[in-house]
Amino acid sequence: MSRLCTVLVLAACLVASAAAADFVVENASRRINLKNTWAKAIDTLKAKNTGGSDLSNFVVCYPESIASRIAVLKVLIKKEKQEVAPLQQAPQGAPAGVSCYQATFKSTVKKGATVDLDVVATVTGVFKPNPAKIAQGEKQYVEYYDNLYLLSPYEVTEQSSTVLLPTSDVRSFSPQDGGSKSGSKVSYAALGKQGPWAVQQLKVHFHHDKPFKRVNSLVREIEVSHWGNIYVEETYEIQNAGSQHTGKFSRLTYAHSPDGKTNSFPDVKAHLPAAAHSLYYKDIIGNISSSDTTHTSRETLIEVRLRYPLMGGWKTDFTLGYSVPLEGFLYRRPKGKLRLLMDLSTSFDDVWVEQLTTRVVLPEGAKHIKATLPFADIQQSWDKKFTYLDTAGRPVLVLSKSNVVPEQNKPFAVDYSFTFTGMMREPLLLISVFAAFFAAVALYNRLDFTITRDEKWQEGQAHDKALGLIQSLTEYWDREADVLDRLVRLAHSISNRPSADAAPASRQALEAELRPLDEQSKALLSQVEALSPKLAAAARNHGDKSKVLLGRAAKLLSDKSDLIKKDVAAHEASAKLAGATRQLEEAIREWVDEGAKLAQG
Repeated sequence: MSRLCTVLVLAACLVASAAAADFVVENASRRINLKNTWAKAIDTLKAKNTGGSDLSNFVVCYPESIASRIAVLKVLIKKEKQEVAPLQQAPQGAPAGVSCYQATFKSTVKKGATVDLDVVATVTGVFKPNPAKIAQGEKQYVEYYDNLYLLSPYEVTEQSSTVLLPTSDVRSFSPQDGGSKSGSKVSYAALGKQGPWAVQQLKVHFHHDKPFKRVNSLVREIEVSHWGNIYVEETYEIQNAGSQHTGKFSRLTYAHSPDGKTNSFPDVKAHLPAAAHSLYYKDIIGNISSSDTTHTSRETLIEVRLRYPLMGGWKTDFTLGYSVPLEGFLYRRPKGKLRLLMDLSTSFDDVWVEQLTTRVVLPEGAKHIKATLPFADIQQSWDKKFTYLDTAGRPVLVLSKSNVVPEQNKPFAVDYSFTFTGMMREPLLLISVFAAFFAAVALYNRLDFTITRDEKWQEGQAHDKALGLIQSLTEYWDREADVLDRLVRLAHSISNRPSADAAPASRQALEAELRPLDEQSKALLSQVEALSPKLAAAARNHGDKSKVLLGRAAKLLSDKSDLIKKDVAAHEASAKLAGATRQLEEAIREWVDEGAKLAQG
């Protein structure tokens, strides 16, 4: 096995060495753009096939310090991207600390022909603050290191290098031989012919007037609900990766010194979909209201103001969430499949992400899940999430990528199958749970869980039934109380001889109303007697008291009539009978209260 590995390694070296001999770079123009908080190196090359056959592979190389931080590497021929893959081993003769990539052309380069290509590398985290620490209001200076020449396994006939800077404030650059500074540009116009692997360090020390907005960690969760919305929640840890702040920090000084804010930032701007709604912005303390949102027909722009300005080295955590409708993001595909189309990374301006995790939460029951991703180095894994009414959990596709720049915020697609039955599962489950609950309550009310039925239990049951009958009796007692009140009012109303003469007939009519009540109450009393003699005795005693009260009311009525017939004035008659009237009214009230207490047991 070890011999086989040795043979393969030697073969790879020979192939790479042969590839190096097959091209000559006739002209190389390097443009290193440092105006942003990450570097972009664009190498415009004219390469000639000097080998003995047609070629389809080209090798590009970078120092390891640059290669390890490359976020995007593109090889373009007439603006058309070519396939690029890292080489496991650098070509023969490469100096230490070099990483190489092989571009495979879509069309071969004929023998003796030339090809024009652009090699574009976007690199993050390559600026070194110097000084490493600065006080509030001081300028931020950084150093950038690279190779002056095109680091290539091929011979280079002519080449030049240009460094584009954000400001014209350059403390130093090296080498100075052959170099010149003009405004915010450092140029090496004619570097001459160089053999393969030409190495000379390029260093530029300059003022960078932009804050380094680095997202250390971003977790995006995209949850799909087939009931109308897609919920997006983004959790950030963002840091100012520039020169570290030292000394005191004054908000007053910060507010009144616009020129001293270039190495810090108080906010970040996000470009969300135009249909975004239900936005929220919070951190560990709670909701943050200091943000502005602008809706247009093309996008929703949100300006997220942080709780405090981020000076160099400072960091903060926050969560941004919003919802979008299914329309425009979820599409129907052939054979009943669905396709979710969303952006991969952050929508914030001028930030790069060290570690990106995008979690796609699909509905429970989703099957045949397949992702179509814009980059080959995205890692996929699976998880489950349990939310309301979930039983088996919702499938979660987890996408992970490191070192992500804004130009990599590309759409990705997730295809899956989801049936109408699966969409109705949760509502049906909710209905079933409530139906089962109500059925259980109804069944519980109809079941008797008594373990034993002794005499006390039977007495209690009989007592409860008897109380129910007593409550029915109270209806008759209430009507008797009404008759008693009307008799008392009838006595009050007698004021002359005609009314006194009519009083007996009125009394007989009221007493006639009580006769059917007596018959009905006797029937109920007999039932109470069978269940609870004690309650029956109390009820019978209460009924006897009503007859006594009826007799007193009849006597009051008779006495009032007699006085009126003897030509006693009505007010004098009422005065003579006032005491008896008060006592009767009080007795009626006590009798009514006694009936109510008796019905309550």
